[in-house]
Amino acid sequence: MKPMALLVEILIIIEVTTKNTEAERHNKKQKEMNVTTQVSVSKVKQFLSNLLEQGKSSKITNKRENPLEKKKNQHKLKIKGIQNKDLLKRNQNY
Repeated sequence: MKPMALLVEILIIIEVTTKNTEAERHNKKQKEMNVTTQVSVSKVKQFLSNLLEQGKSSKITNKRENPLEKKKNQHKLKIKGIQNKDLLKRNQNY
């Protein structure tokens, strides 16, 4: 082979390998970005699920408290001699 042709082939091989390494670096960075995005998405999902659980727990406590309040109010009305069934009498007194 001619030395000039050999030199050209070597330069082509070097150029191809440098492009491959650059492409591999780019792919590696892209994968790292995807992983960080997945991690942040999972953290957001976890945060939202915690918020929903807190909301559910507060609703449950409200549901527990509301019947107690109703019972207290009914008891107060009974003490005053007014039954819930007697709406006309109840409305007249108030």
